[in-house]
Amino acid sequence: MLATAQATICASMRQTSKPGAGSLSNDARPGDELSAHGQLPGVEFPKAVYRSVVAAFGFILLASWAAFGGGEDSDLALGFASVLTIVFFALPIIMRKTAAAHSDDKLTALPEFLRSPVEIATGTLTGAEAWLQVLIIPLALAFAAAAIGAVYVIVA
Repeated sequence: MLATAQATICASMRQTSKPGAGSLSNDARPGDELSAHGQLPGVEFPKAVYRSVVAAFGFILLASWAAFGGGEDSDLALGFASVLTIVFFALPIIMRKTAAAHSDDKLTALPEFLRSPVEIATGTLTGAEAWLQVLIIPLALAFAAAAIGAVYVIVA
């Protein structure tokens, strides 16, 4: 009974889905699901955008280790935070490399990306504006980590 219900749901989803959105094109390899924009996930941004986000979070870890490292309790907590950060970034990095290996799309060069239009949920931005939006939170967190760490070192 459960298998019948699943088959019915799957059939109705196929009938109501938009053509091209999430489906395979004629030249796509089996198992390569396309996004709604016709590209594999992870190729929307140049490598520099991803590297800048990873660098900002790396700075957060370095600032945290520099300010709070040294105690037995803090070393354990910072060790767990470091491992979780590495795991957190490993998945998108692997996804990006896999997408680039399976994609016939050319990766966008950074100067071209900065001037190109990027569609977001609320409209269109330039690549430079989109990169800034991607980096706002990591850079704010990096600044906060450095400021909090500096205050802690000065007061302690």
